[in-house]
Amino acid sequence: MKLSIATTRQENILGYIYLAFSQILLSSLIAIVAYLWGYPLSITTLNIIYFLVNFVSVVAIFHRFLGRSLQAAWKNIPKCLISVLIGFGVYYWGTILLGFLITWISPNFANVNDQAVTGMVQENPVIMGLCTVCLVPVVEETLYRGLIFQQLQRKHRILAYIVSAVVFSSIHVVGFIGSVDWLTLLLCFMQYLPAGIALSLAYERADTIVAPILIHMIINQIGMSTMR
Repeated sequence: MKLSIATTRQENILGYIYLAFSQILLSSLIAIVAYLWGYPLSITTLNIIYFLVNFVSVVAIFHRFLGRSLQAAWKNIPKCLISVLIGFGVYYWGTILLGFLITWISPNFANVNDQAVTGMVQENPVIMGLCTVCLVPVVEETLYRGLIFQQLQRKHRILAYIVSAVVFSSIHVVGFIGSVDWLTLLLCFMQYLPAGIALSLAYERADTIVAPILIHMIINQIGMSTMR
């Protein structure tokens, strides 16, 4: 079944442009502006500003899509909640099974992205908590599921799952290329695949981006509770 709520042509164009900009230039631009103003930023502060700018920009670009998605979720709350439960179950068991494989391959493996986030949470737990639990899920689900998965799903369902999951996983590890060994990068990449697939599944079943946003919030809240 094709998703009933589509992004507009304008949202698609602006969304892909912003996705590229946010991944390639945004962090550097924030750091340069802060330096020129005489306010060098810590890594934690830089990321907080990055999260805020991302959230405001994505909501501004996709406000119509998000508004229609909220209306759809409100009209069929039971379907949305059931999809959340199913999606979270797929994520949970997928992560457990993958965890056994990763432990077998590398018993001392530690996710470098999780370690980086843990350091920032410990420095500023309240604001980082709000950003990670409330802002990041809206941004990532709108871009990787609402934009990428939704468009591809209309043409090739399996390809939509593969591409959106691969892009989602890649975004979480690309910043560590060159700083850790290839096996660690590969295992980190693999760790995000169950979430990428489960979030797309929940989105497809619920027919509203609200479902994967809620799951993503729950996953991040669980992760945050283990970092403090």
